Amino acid sequence: MIWRRLLVYGKTSLADLHHIIQIAMGWDDEYLHNFRIHGEDYGLSYEDGMSFSHDARQVFVDDFGFDTGDRFNYTFNFIAHWLCDIRIERIESSTQQAPRCYGGSGRLGEDEARYYKVDEFMALIDILDKVAATEQTIADDDFHNAIDHFRSVQFSRTVINKQLKATFHS
Repeated sequence: MIWRRLLVYGKTSLADLHHIIQIAMGWDDEYLHNFRIHGEDYGLSYEDGMSFSHDARQVFVDDFGFDTGDRFNYTFNFIAHWLCDIRIERIESSTQQAPRCYGGSGRLGEDEARYYKVDEFMALIDILDKVAATEQTIADDDFHNAIDHFRSVQFSRTVINKQLKATFHS
């Protein structure tokens, strides 16, 4: 399962929540998306794309009066249909910096890596398969390049928090 645990303020707009999720999931915001909250769709309107009756920059998490345990959906990329089930775990007044990632698990799988054209990810798998099958040695550069790209699709709370801080706390 791929998941993230995030801290966001109630005063976070849905447009900002979209960007927070993009950073937390390692996505690059190149596809359409929407939130489905209390039976209504919310999102950013784009020319020649989807339109919404509310401006996501003017709708805030607090506007929905969520309680602990409430849920809503975020869908990204309507072709691949990546559906995020968002759950409200806790409501508190916090003095901590938000947004912040407090945990997560999962990374892009082989299919997603291909979809994102992460050829080096597949090269790492091939290299490791060859080593395992033949016990041959590998060139350091080939191995290190493949490992770097493999790490780029792994979950890293530190990397996510650095990106969130650079985007929202500057």
